[in-house]
Amino acid sequence: MMRNKAILVDTDVISHFIATGNIDRLSEIFRPHTLQIVENVYKEATHHPGEKDRKQKIDDWIMRCKITRISFPQFNENVRKEFYRIKKESPLLGDGERACMSIARFGQEVVASSNFRDVAPYCEANGIEYVGTLDILVIAMQKGIYTAEDCNKFITDAKGLNEAKFPVNDIKMYSHRDLSFL
Repeated sequence: MMRNKAILVDTDVISHFIATGNIDRLSEIFRPHTLQIVENVYKEATHHPGEKDRKQKIDDWIMRCKITRISFPQFNENVRKEFYRIKKESPLLGDGERACMSIARFGQEVVASSNFRDVAPYCEANGIEYVGTLDILVIAMQKGIYTAEDCNKFITDAKGLNEAKFPVNDIKMYSHRDLSFL
């Protein structure tokens, strides 16, 4: 039997789901797993200059969908050192991505991020399970929550409204990894 997992959701995933009007669907897609937002991600996600009610949208989503907001474990020396090592080696990564990656390195969490260029190699090198936004859409299709048409509309909307840089316009063209760990 598979255990329920904690999914550390990064800012880019939250932004794509908010921009497309699908934020409440995230917890439904990942059920029975738990979604967690690290404080670093919360700060990034709620600060959106072009959208005055972004913080309220995220706060409402956290309450409605019972999302767990967690503090960065700054007293965990391994996590803290890893965070600063990543910051030094990859200064362009945001604090939210660094926090998710360093926490998952020493925990059992899954990282949900759309930044595969930086996050995927790190996760693979450190044995961390991870998913991207398109993987989340594939999971939603596998569970019958979205159709291929719903996914394609999501992709188009996220590209247009949130400047998402997905490699495909049609979910059927997306070559996903084995997602059976979720």
